[in-house]
Amino acid sequence: MILYIGIALFYIMCMLIEKILGQRINRAGWTVFLLLPLFVLVAFRAPTIGTDTLNYYQSYLLIAQESFFSTSASRLEFGYVMLARLISSLGLDFLGFQIVTTFFIFFSFGKFIYKYSMYLAFSVYFFVTSRMLFGTMNISRQYIAVAILLFSVDSLQKRRFVRFSIIVLLASFFHSTAIVFLIMYPLIGLKINFRKTIFIIGSGILSSIFFDYLIRIFINITGKYEGYLDGGYFNFEGNIAIYFNLLINFSFFIVGLVIGYWNTSKEINKNTLSEKTSGKNRIKFSPNEKVWYVVCLLALIVSIVGLNSTIMSRIELYFSVFFLAYIPSLIQTIKSKEIRVIISSSIIVGLFASFLVIMVYRPNWTTVFPYYWYWNW
Repeated sequence: MILYIGIALFYIMCMLIEKILGQRINRAGWTVFLLLPLFVLVAFRAPTIGTDTLNYYQSYLLIAQESFFSTSASRLEFGYVMLARLISSLGLDFLGFQIVTTFFIFFSFGKFIYKYSMYLAFSVYFFVTSRMLFGTMNISRQYIAVAILLFSVDSLQKRRFVRFSIIVLLASFFHSTAIVFLIMYPLIGLKINFRKTIFIIGSGILSSIFFDYLIRIFINITGKYEGYLDGGYFNFEGNIAIYFNLLINFSFFIVGLVIGYWNTSKEINKNTLSEKTSGKNRIKFSPNEKVWYVVCLLALIVSIVGLNSTIMSRIELYFSVFFLAYIPSLIQTIKSKEIRVIISSSIIVGLFASFLVIMVYRPNWTTVFPYYWYWNW
């Protein structure tokens, strides 16, 4: 536990350094410096670190014994199985496989942060204290899918449907739930205003109320996942993490509205991607802000629906991961220096406090400490 507290404090120090140096920092080199220690920590962890890593280890040993084009005995997705076969055919053991997959995850996250974040160290601090770091050591298969989806932002902004669909499909080969990200494309194309926002949130609340009925309809139509009903995946189970995620997502969305991050105006700014609705109901976006608005809205809706199901937190990850860019942009937008310091300090302290509390009182959620290196296992 002390290791991870030290890591969080280290990135607070990095935020101060970045603030002092400002534009003098080489963004590419600084991004590598920030993420390299975390990459080493995740890539060289023992199979006992993380609730799912040992299962991945055993699955890799099984897959490595199969012929390349045979039907796999593993229940994992096709893309993950084929990647494991490819790497094992090169003579690499599970550690080599873990290094390769971890490198891809951190490369994708690093590229995203480098391109879209206004405060690099803050984004990495959020990555650590929001427990995404722990996620890469637990549900690494889903994080591969998330890492693939991060490459789709440019396709969303430029409305390249074919390219966007291919990226989502590729991500679903590693975790089937990634297919839900397809909803981003039509929502990005909408002329969003406050009325539509209220309607979308209301739809989320109704979906939460009738969640059990919707799930059974979905299972009857698809004929799949019926076994999940008995496995607790679609039950609430009193998990306080669901309330916690809802509070965070709601807070970030409301703060964005209150400080005017998504502006309302009757004037059309030629430098922005503006909605053409009339009056104050219109919301004015820059290209990046349109994406951040939709993912923030969807993260909120999924967390509302998640009040009925623990598995929905997995779906939420596909949208909340974009907070790595949204929150630094949110802070940068605040014109008042005093308010900016208050809000950013509150977020930093709040994230650190929640990070500490969860490690102390809910260590079973991630099982990432005590930490062991692979060669000490």
